[in-house]
Amino acid sequence: MEDLEAKSVIEAALFAAGKVLSVREISALCGLSEQRTAALAEDLSGEYRSRKSGIEIKRLGEGFAMQVAPGLSTEVTSVAPRELEAPLIRTLAIIAYKQPILQSKLAEIRGNKSYVHARELEKRGLISREKHGRTKVLTTTRAFADYFGLSSCRPEHIRRAILKDQKMIGVTPMYESLALRLGLDFVVVNPYRPTDEDLERLRELDVLIAAPGYAYRIKPNFSGQLIEAGVKTLSELKESAELICCSCGGDVEPLAEEIDALLKHYRQKAIRAKPVKPLSPMIEKLALDLRIAVTEDGMTASPDHTDQEAEIKVPTHQSYDLDIVERLRQRCDKLIEGACQP
Repeated sequence: MEDLEAKSVIEAALFAAGKVLSVREISALCGLSEQRTAALAEDLSGEYRSRKSGIEIKRLGEGFAMQVAPGLSTEVTSVAPRELEAPLIRTLAIIAYKQPILQSKLAEIRGNKSYVHARELEKRGLISREKHGRTKVLTTTRAFADYFGLSSCRPEHIRRAILKDQKMIGVTPMYESLALRLGLDFVVVNPYRPTDEDLERLRELDVLIAAPGYAYRIKPNFSGQLIEAGVKTLSELKESAELICCSCGGDVEPLAEEIDALLKHYRQKAIRAKPVKPLSPMIEKLALDLRIAVTEDGMTASPDHTDQEAEIKVPTHQSYDLDIVERLRQRCDKLIEGACQP
């Protein structure tokens, strides 16, 4: 095949595909070597640039794509076809916002279908998947930025573009399940012992949700709005969730209804409970929230992580992988069961 004819095939293939085609796929159509095919595609790209066309042919990863020139992408977005199906777009948005994100963590958010989505998005050149232990780390690519007409492929620039005028929200690992329940767009960050990556994210954030009492450790590296969310009791969790939603948006109603039902259930059970003598302020808060009587001669109750001798040991240092409501349910169950012993 002559070079002119081959270029025509390359041009037609990229136009018809509407996505990134690998050099191998293009060379199979042209009947030329991959090296020669790549060289002709580069020549064709130069020709488009030289005539300042509204369309460009661009090298993206291991292949080429035909796309709208970046300077015109905003003007034509409204008439452009949606090439990605809605489920793929939702999965891609989560990857873009939370990157770098473990594929296993993505599956927790989007379900097992996310594995199929991730493979398809990688095939289209929009994300990369790097091996990380038994799972993979997902990040967006330069092709992602080009596809959506973004000037930078840096994660913080992409997050800003996704949120536009919305606040950028960060949560510590303790509050990740709460943020998911409230339907927030967020990133997880450790502001207490920040890594270089944490420090970079802290500079991007408008709002940070963290445990009360640690402002002195957070403020040196964070200048935005700090929400100190108490979650020692069910009532405190509800109040914190309402505060967060007032500031950051989200939907508090499902969680509030669940907490109200749990409080009704536990307070009913606590009618049979004997008085307790809490050995820590946290246990006292929990008892009062459940309406268990607190007295000096009551059954002793303490957090399970302390060396204090007590008749009731309440779990207070559970894994953050456990849902935040489930953590509180375990505490309530243990305290009430102990206080209702014969």
